[in-house]
Amino acid sequence: MRFDPGYTYRMPVAFGPLPGPRQALPGSAPLGGEASLTSYVLRFPTTAEALTELLPPGFALHGEPVVTIEYTELTDVPWLAGRGYDTFAVKLPVRFEGREDRVTGSFVAVVWENMADPIITGREELGYAKLFADLTSRPAGPDAHRCAASWDGHTFAELEFDRITEVRPEPAASAAQGGVLNFAYVPGVDAGARPDRAGAVLTPAVDAVEVVRQATAVGRVRFVRSTWEQLPTFYTVVNALERLPVLGPGECVVRQLRRNIENRGQRRLV
Repeated sequence: MRFDPGYTYRMPVAFGPLPGPRQALPGSAPLGGEASLTSYVLRFPTTAEALTELLPPGFALHGEPVVTIEYTELTDVPWLAGRGYDTFAVKLPVRFEGREDRVTGSFVAVVWENMADPIITGREELGYAKLFADLTSRPAGPDAHRCAASWDGHTFAELEFDRITEVRPEPAASAAQGGVLNFAYVPGVDAGARPDRAGAVLTPAVDAVEVVRQATAVGRVRFVRSTWEQLPTFYTVVNALERLPVLGPGECVVRQLRRNIENRGQRRLV
């Protein structure tokens, strides 16, 4: 085989380039198109000291120390031939200060997803801190909703919304307000080697987001302290989130959206 510089490759490379969210091949759908999203968002205040401990090099807390928990149901995803998946993300307000770049936005500390394909493409191509989990989202009454994340039968996070009340939709935030920040890390192959990649990555915010419906709610999130036996590969992640102080009730919002989810235009920050 020969590598074609006009394409992005993912493993297994022996079969040539693969289609995905940012690359179309003959026989696949063209790029573009929108997906439907329903997001359940809860924000709660915590301490600056607790959040600072979670930030990688080059990042600092920006504004008030607020944790955003965001559960999103995605459907009609064009690059998945109309299929969908769910995500459970933890985001922090940050600024990045490098040798050349100064950027503010939301740092994705971790995001769990329940399908391998977006996990692989998001980790390899965008540098998102993605992990696998079984995710469930279901109504719990006429004005209530429950979301949960589990692994091999062990529930480690729960998000509960009550008194969901529909309100007039507000315009989505402008792309000028910043984007999504990640810290991409790919370990070196040799034991003890330097990482093959380590650094901040910016995914620009998307304009032209249609807010179809919106609601307010009251809610709470609970992370379950877990053992190595229950979560062999990421119990430390869950336990760090479980330790975050919750200093008061937070803002809750439910939104139904239509937008492009290709996440194009990302770049490394230096």
